[in-house]
Amino acid sequence: MAGSETSTGREGPLRLCDFIRKYRAQVLETWAGEACLLPGARRLSRPRLLDHLPALLDRIANMVETVHTGEHVTLEEYPEVHALDRLDAGFDQEQVAREYALLRTCILRLYGEHVGERNAGMLVREVLRFNQAFDTAVITAVTRYTRARERTLVALDRLSEAALGTEELDRFLPRLLRVILESTESVDTLALLLRDGDTLRVRASVGLGEEKSTGFSLKMGEGFAGTIAAERRPKELRTAASDPLVMNPVLRARNIQALYGVPMLDGEQVVGVAHMGSRTAHEFSNEDKLLFRVMVGRAASLIVQAQLVAREREALARVREQEERAVRLQSVTAALSQALTTTDVARVVLDKAVRALGAMGGSIGLLTADRQWFEMLESHGHRDEELLDWTRFPADSPVMFRQAVATRAPVLYETMEHFLADYPQWRELALKEGYGAFATLPLVAEGQVLGAMGLTFRERHTFCPEEVAFMLVLAGQCAQAVERSRLYDAAQSARADAQLHLARLNLLMDTAPVGFVFLDTEMRYVRINERLAEMNGLSVANHLGRSVREVLPEIASTLEALLQGVLETGRPVVDLEVSGESPATPGVPRHWLVSYYRVQDVNGPPLGLGGVVVEITDRKRIEEGLRQTAEFRERFLGIVSHDLRTPLNAILLSASALLRSEAVEKRHLKAVRRITTSAERMGRMISDLLDFTRGRLGGGIPLHPRPASLRHICRTVVEELEAGHPERKLRLRAEGRFQGTWDPDRLAQAFGNLGKNALEYSPEGTPVDFVLRDEGDTVSLEVHNEGAPIPAEALSSVFEPFQRAVENSASSGLGLGLFIVQQIVTAHGGTVEVRSNEAEGTSITVRLPRHSKESAGTPAS
Repeated sequence: MAGSETSTGREGPLRLCDFIRKYRAQVLETWAGEACLLPGARRLSRPRLLDHLPALLDRIANMVETVHTGEHVTLEEYPEVHALDRLDAGFDQEQVAREYALLRTCILRLYGEHVGERNAGMLVREVLRFNQAFDTAVITAVTRYTRARERTLVALDRLSEAALGTEELDRFLPRLLRVILESTESVDTLALLLRDGDTLRVRASVGLGEEKSTGFSLKMGEGFAGTIAAERRPKELRTAASDPLVMNPVLRARNIQALYGVPMLDGEQVVGVAHMGSRTAHEFSNEDKLLFRVMVGRAASLIVQAQLVAREREALARVREQEERAVRLQSVTAALSQALTTTDVARVVLDKAVRALGAMGGSIGLLTADRQWFEMLESHGHRDEELLDWTRFPADSPVMFRQAVATRAPVLYETMEHFLADYPQWRELALKEGYGAFATLPLVAEGQVLGAMGLTFRERHTFCPEEVAFMLVLAGQCAQAVERSRLYDAAQSARADAQLHLARLNLLMDTAPVGFVFLDTEMRYVRINERLAEMNGLSVANHLGRSVREVLPEIASTLEALLQGVLETGRPVVDLEVSGESPATPGVPRHWLVSYYRVQDVNGPPLGLGGVVVEITDRKRIEEGLRQTAEFRERFLGIVSHDLRTPLNAILLSASALLRSEAVEKRHLKAVRRITTSAERMGRMISDLLDFTRGRLGGGIPLHPRPASLRHICRTVVEELEAGHPERKLRLRAEGRFQGTWDPDRLAQAFGNLGKNALEYSPEGTPVDFVLRDEGDTVSLEVHNEGAPIPAEALSSVFEPFQRAVENSASSGLGLGLFIVQQIVTAHGGTVEVRSNEAEGTSITVRLPRHSKESAGTPAS
């Protein structure tokens, strides 16, 4: 720009003072470009690098102009402000002096280019005055800088001394504030607000009535301190007591005038805000504000360091506490592994929980199977009389157990006031027992709520997240252990039941008069009782593990095939009679009744075979003897009955001849008739005995079926009975078709026996009814009388031989009539049944198929 018209205009070069004013921006731009290369200025932002310099250049221009005007002008406070700012930025004296020297060099170089060749005398005087002004500025700045630096260093040393020996904020923050108060002039009050999230809270104060000021808080962006924190730059008020930005009532009450606050920063993070106030001054000196900023900056570093130390201690304490809790949990786990019953589990958990958490007592309650009741499993630290009503209580009782079970979440009351707000009904008990806090946790295992665990505390208690997590883990361990102990209890109970059943089974097997055996799928003996072992002629020990073929080689082939069939099909063999010889008694035939069945789990493979063996050798021997005796008796009866017919026929023929003979006197006819009647009755008895003998010896009563009418047979029988009992009334009713193929003589015998039986067992004045019914392929005959009913216990044996329906009857028969009736009806393929009661009398009903299945002349089986 030297000597150019563009730069100087037509009027020629500017005076130095005018040049500084006109080209101030260019001078500062040139200086800033070179100053930013200085070591101290590299970390400054551009606005802060140029701060205070425009005003300083204006004041220097005014001083240079006094060469022309002769006035007296000073630099006033501008070098001081610039020097203090650089001190605040961490500059030393040499760095401040270099800035001023560079600024002078830039101005002179630019001005030299501007003036070119001009009047040297005027230029020299202006430059001399300019240098004088700059020297004054440098001297002033260095002096102020030195004084402020000494004051700052002293204050910082005192701050460091105040912070030594403790990292607790509540102890050293008041010390820091008192050091700051003593290091600054015109300061009456100091306050320090620390940030907690979005809130600034007064943590320490001096000169404000600490007990009133501490605890005051406001949000970020609110009020004086909130605005400083949000804008992150200092702020100053001249009449704070009346300024609407001031929200702290203590500042207003103290009538604070000047109020200056600065943000406390940790890098870009706002840690808090500090402000100082004066009741006498409306503003603070630059030196006091600089000192305050520096001391607050140092205080911020100390606070951050103390907070870090506190957090590290808290973290270390949490780690140690977690380690201790982990150790306690390990001890709980170890103790629970030894606790087998639910009571043992509850005792272990409560003891550990109460000790670890410093509780005064605890309790564990489990829900019953129907979830309608809580049953107190264990309690710790409570008086017996306090628990009288709580051994078992409804699940819907207004207690924390119910709330914990319903929500499946911890129920925590840190103060008695909070607890009584939800459970006012327990006020008297809670106050009497001296409770202060409560915690109740659900016991959850496999997704199922088993009950709850409750803890009580003597004092109010703050439940930190780590403590809640510890309690939840403890409750989870308790629930798992309770579930495991329940399974153990169930297993113990099942084992005891199984042992009891096994003992009973062993007792049954050892004392039973029959043999029991269990074979595996390979037909080897797994279990056998003493009775069966005796049958086989070996000891129990000699059976176990051996196969059926090894123990019973004589019958092994037959028995193995039988057992294999049961094992494969699952169809049991019941009461199978087996005969053979036993190793216990070789050469002696023996008989057994055996039953075998397959043994298996539900839906599982077969486990083997079970068997029951009953020896019936003695019974078979007795049965054979009885059979032979009966056979002998019945053959004897048959022979006697047959042989008696010859003399009996002779008696009947002789008696008949005498009745027809005229040689017999009339006075002897009655005796002859009695002989005839008795012989006929004896003939009937002999016939009955012969029929009985045929039925019991297996040949059966012989039948000769031919076409016949059942109506005609019945009518003939009724007429014969009427002839023999003219004083009795007999009635026959029949509707339908009654033709068929039967043995009419045998049916007449059977129906006659029924009629005689009805007449014999009914009063003389009552009728006997014969009722024929057509039932399609069958026909039936019902013979009814109104005699005394047959006793219920005798109904099942009325058709047995030699039985009488009514004891002490006047009947002269042998008691074979109904037996023969049954034999004749059975031989025809029919049935006979009796019904007797007081209201209806006695009815015997015979049902016959229309056609006999037997051929003529062939005895019925």
